[in-house]
Amino acid sequence: MEIFIYAIDPKQVLYEFYCVLKPEGSVVLYEYNFKFSKAPKYLKDAMDKINIFASILANKKFEEEVLPRMLEDIGF
Repeated sequence: MEIFIYAIDPKQVLYEFYCVLKPEGSVVLYEYNFKFSKAPKYLKDAMDKINIFASILANKKFEEEVLPRMLEDIGF
């Protein structure tokens, strides 16, 4: 189920996960890891429209390696 990409503030959501987990607990996420910066302009434009009209606000934030860095910053 794709839920996380709809978060307005994904880093805050991850922080909340971290706060409610038991010590040594873990969270499992499966999210897209798209290289927007290397996509052709027509594809970037199409994805921007999809993200806006489908309210997929966090999707553009998830370029390659962003999610692992967010998790590390929070303490996972």
